[in-house]
Amino acid sequence: MKRRHGAVIYVPERERELIARLTRLSKGRPSARAVAAIYREILSSSRCAQGQPPLGLLQASVATVLPASRWRFGACDQFAPKKSWAELARGLEKGDLSLALLTGEDLLKVLQVSRQRTGFLSRLTVAGDFFPTTDSTTPLAQRVFIITPRGKGALAEAGRILILIECKSTQNAIKSLLRSMPDLPIQAEHLTLRAANARRTPALALVRLSLTQPADRTGVTGRLLAAAKALNIAISILGIYPDTEAYGG
Repeated sequence: MKRRHGAVIYVPERERELIARLTRLSKGRPSARAVAAIYREILSSSRCAQGQPPLGLLQASVATVLPASRWRFGACDQFAPKKSWAELARGLEKGDLSLALLTGEDLLKVLQVSRQRTGFLSRLTVAGDFFPTTDSTTPLAQRVFIITPRGKGALAEAGRILILIECKSTQNAIKSLLRSMPDLPIQAEHLTLRAANARRTPALALVRLSLTQPADRTGVTGRLLAAAKALNIAISILGIYPDTEAYGG
């Protein structure tokens, strides 16, 4: 049916809905963790049977990304290491790759190049992120981000918002944004990349905003963009997604 209608095989929103529904139906027997583990493998084998293209990652980050991704997605998913972001981007555009997996550090380096940043914002989105280990204190630089073509699903609620800030003082910009929305319980983590000529070139920061309670996607992003405009802070939204720690799909 998917082949006949030209539908994509990997739909993270649908997989999250399925796991959530099955977890509710299980009522704790088996546990939510067991339900997710069982259906992670069922979904992995289903995607494989449907002919899903491999998952792309950078060769330089294989040691960090591959072990975590095998556990997150399942034993049947295939992985395709590439030498560069250009190869990953071409694979996503042509449909040779179903998604790309980048560490926070790699993602920020990709976005540092203005041409690559423009292409990313127009065609791609971040569909989720997860820890590469069981350590929940893993810094943003080492988290693994799931990148998919844009327009492959819509969410009503936002739990995580990944944004890019470009200004001289990214820390002050983040603080100003959070102060402008005091009624929203938001926690922020950020990773900053500064060019060699730091005095003249604005810094670039990858910022992961975590809402302690899921909120309306349109309302939250509208307020965030309005606050940034009022504060004269240049931001770009890279992805809006729910918490994916329980299940990486």
